[in-house]
Amino acid sequence: MLQKLVAFFMSVFTFFLSLFGFGGTPTEPEPTPGPVTEPFVYLSENTLSYGENADQNLDLFFPAGKTGDVGLVLFLHGGAWVTGTKETYLPEAMQWQSRGYVTATMNYRYLGNGVLPSDELDDITAALRAIKAAAAQKGVVVSRTVLVGSSSGAHLALLYAYTRQSEAPIAPVAVISSSAPTDFTDPAFIRSGAGELLAGSIGVNTDTLAALMESGIAQAFVPALTRLSPAKQVTKDTVPTLFAHGQQDNIVPYSNAVSLDTALTQNGVKHDFVSYPNSGHALLNDPDCALQFRTLTAQYIAMYLD
Repeated sequence: MLQKLVAFFMSVFTFFLSLFGFGGTPTEPEPTPGPVTEPFVYLSENTLSYGENADQNLDLFFPAGKTGDVGLVLFLHGGAWVTGTKETYLPEAMQWQSRGYVTATMNYRYLGNGVLPSDELDDITAALRAIKAAAAQKGVVVSRTVLVGSSSGAHLALLYAYTRQSEAPIAPVAVISSSAPTDFTDPAFIRSGAGELLAGSIGVNTDTLAALMESGIAQAFVPALTRLSPAKQVTKDTVPTLFAHGQQDNIVPYSNAVSLDTALTQNGVKHDFVSYPNSGHALLNDPDCALQFRTLTAQYIAMYLD
């Protein structure tokens, strides 16, 4: 019986890691800076390839008339790691460009066909390297970045900033996250909408999956899931983090946000957590919270890039 359970969990675990995205394309919350009055200025071809894969490209914008040291705001779209597009964040990229920052919104390789989560993190490194080189050609020095993402893009932004600082061509100095998966060891994640999609695709009951996660049988696989979980990577040196999450989120459980808040608090990391009591994954039903999040977004970008 034990061997059957182990074999079963191995198959589930292998499927989980190979997919690492749970289907569907929920409406993604996008933190926006509010209205802009000055005109947009485009100083580049905008679209830049940073690798050989067709998905390895980004739109890059430089502020008019600025040279020397300029901060970067880099946007990562959501889409369950297997869909979505950089155009989601195009309005925000252009707005923050007009406010004096280098900005970029990037595509990255989708999971599957040999692409792993680590490859998506590698794409961020390659994108930052390409941005730095393009900036140098314009007399702009980009030495620091704020990473902004929603849902799966927020997961990648958090995980990259928390674990890849030493190799980043442009140093992440803060992260801004909306509705991010942060703890894959959380049984509530397995029982969430994401878990239901996963379980349904392989014909397994979500309670069975969660029970395996809670059992001793699953403990051997927890380290692998931990490495994918931003909340488990927090240290006292973790970069400042602003994040938002809906208490009614049935895609990524609210407990994931609580786990991140707890880890950041315990390690004394500067952070702000905006909780949306009436909203789901798309953060649509709390206008006061949305205003607070936009205000804090502007404060974080100014604080860590100016």
